[in-house]
Amino acid sequence: MSKSIGKQAIQGWLCPALTPVNGNCDFAVLTEQLEHIDRILEDSSVLTLAREFALQGLSTNARPQDIRKRIEIGERNFRCEFLRHKLGMPSFRDYSVRLAGDEVLSNFCKLRDIRGVCNTSKSVLDRASKFFTQQQLREMFQLLTEVACSWEHHQDIGLTAPVDSSFCLVDSTCLEANIHYPIDWVLLRDVSRTLLKAIKLIRDKGKLLNRMPQGPRELSAKMNKLCQEMTLSHRRADSLKLRKKVLRKMKTLLRQIGKHAQAHHDLLESCKEQTDWSTKQVASILTRMDKALKQLPEVIHQAHERIIGGRKIKSDQKILSIYDQDLNPIVRKKAGKEIEFGNGLFLAENFEGFLLDYKLYQEYPPADSEQLLESLKRQEKYNTGEKLQMVVGDRQFDTRKVSKALKKSGIEDMNCPRNPVQLKERSGDPIFEMAQKRRSGTEARIAIIKNNGGRRWRAKGYTHRNIAVSFAALSHNLTWLANLQMAEASIKQAA
Repeated sequence: MSKSIGKQAIQGWLCPALTPVNGNCDFAVLTEQLEHIDRILEDSSVLTLAREFALQGLSTNARPQDIRKRIEIGERNFRCEFLRHKLGMPSFRDYSVRLAGDEVLSNFCKLRDIRGVCNTSKSVLDRASKFFTQQQLREMFQLLTEVACSWEHHQDIGLTAPVDSSFCLVDSTCLEANIHYPIDWVLLRDVSRTLLKAIKLIRDKGKLLNRMPQGPRELSAKMNKLCQEMTLSHRRADSLKLRKKVLRKMKTLLRQIGKHAQAHHDLLESCKEQTDWSTKQVASILTRMDKALKQLPEVIHQAHERIIGGRKIKSDQKILSIYDQDLNPIVRKKAGKEIEFGNGLFLAENFEGFLLDYKLYQEYPPADSEQLLESLKRQEKYNTGEKLQMVVGDRQFDTRKVSKALKKSGIEDMNCPRNPVQLKERSGDPIFEMAQKRRSGTEARIAIIKNNGGRRWRAKGYTHRNIAVSFAALSHNLTWLANLQMAEASIKQAA
């Protein structure tokens, strides 16, 4: 690859076609964006694919009206969840209010009929966020990428030129979960709080009573008092001895709460016909109690080992949250936050900011170099007709294995060298300098994706977080393409 071609490609991220459209208020820009996105969804066949996925699981002898209804539900769910990510992932309650009161948004989501705006309750919107699987969303993302980057099909979505997919900038981060800092004795409080709330619900609304010397409220107050003692123990000279003493009281109280919870669990399971709850409601309460009861001895053991025994626990065996199991302590060693709790996230974009690949890891993420090699294999499957020419990353991606793989594939390695001598040698190359300067902007792309969910995403569990990341990537690229079309149209008008 010649230096002139590389310089032109790298300078493409400064192309004026991606500058914001001036002269419009925010509402007008949003309305125009949604109009362009609506056309892109249809012209790229992404909506067609969503409709096909909506029909999966439907009986082969289903009635035509059932098929039509299923297609409408699938398209509506896709539009609603896409728009929620575009608007910054508000809570389902706030999003429900906004959809019902905004004609533009409700029309985009196909929620308006002769009766008015329907299907905007927070429960319906919550189910819409889980309607498609991560694999289905990955196929939609790949289809949109192939159409936008292909020389054959880019005109189908109104682009004057295909999106450049020959240059790739990569980076990794941690997608933090919405949990409090995992303190061992606080996990005991979390388990007790979950079980006591369930007991109170069964006794008050289920009208099922089992003998308890003290009610849920009194037991909760005792646990809170012990938590206060534990918090203030560090101010004492004998803090370690006091912490052990308080923890033993917390363990005894938690075991007592667990016995009461198990008794109420068995009572509800055997006498559920005497309650006003539906089968699903009873199953939900029992499942919630089962999860907490299962983790009760585990959190007691972890707190005992670390506080009383003074022994370390392996990272893969630690309980970070009783409400979210698929979390990892990821060492980032950043200022003010050495360790982050969540899942590893890998992103790859082109020089203009279009996302080419993403990956959310359930287990502890592998080394950055391994993440890059996995991404290259995924991008090789894209049917764009354009071969990857350059990869740009930070020092964590610079390994011998990566260099050999890139050289074997004919891809130019623009990763920042770890070796200071090699870094000094390459610093005189203008292409390398411009590539690394542009690579720093990938941090901003990561911030756009992560902060879209409000720093900490509300989605619980790896499955739901993975679906949310897929929707975030789709939403980002659709908005990016709409902005590109709007900018090209404004340039044509100005000319």
